[in-house]
Amino acid sequence: MKLYANPTSPFVRIVRMALIEKGLNETVDTTFVDAWADDAAFLDANPAGRVPTLVTDDGARLTEALLILSHLDAAGSKPAVLAGGPAALSAAGVAIGVFDAAVAVIIGRKSAPDFETGLVGKKRFRTMREGLRRLEAVFGPVQEPFGLPAIAAVTALDYLVFRFPDHDWRSLCPTVAAFRDAQADRPSVRDTVPRG
Repeated sequence: MKLYANPTSPFVRIVRMALIEKGLNETVDTTFVDAWADDAAFLDANPAGRVPTLVTDDGARLTEALLILSHLDAAGSKPAVLAGGPAALSAAGVAIGVFDAAVAVIIGRKSAPDFETGLVGKKRFRTMREGLRRLEAVFGPVQEPFGLPAIAAVTALDYLVFRFPDHDWRSLCPTVAAFRDAQADRPSVRDTVPRG
């Protein structure tokens, strides 16, 4: 399998973390790309030019993180990342919404340097703050086993701290922050921290 990735994308990170948790990381050739550079091989794999993109051994091109995770679970690799029922998936959705809002701000800045002070930017920051508060309220019962709720929560908090270090994100979700700290040496967390 081949994974087109970017070292800072939270969507890529949840896939990379799942691959490590499933013990599949060594079976995947990870190629880091600049999604803004229009690399021909990458665009052949995903015309939308978005990461992550997974090319399976039989040549299928899977795009979008949750579809890739679904494929990995359906292929029988354990542990199942999307397990846990509605409460777990709901918590994961909250965390994904948090980092999706953050990505929207980063992309918005590319076209408008003052994006975050406008209406949409302010709404995205509200989504991040309120999302972390909601995640804090629902995270306790779904943090174990280490599946998508944990992966997405760790990813959301780390991404906000990485992209917007002047905000005190951790105080909005102390349970999530403590959980993240307790997982700091876990290979899937340690080896995928956003850098760049």
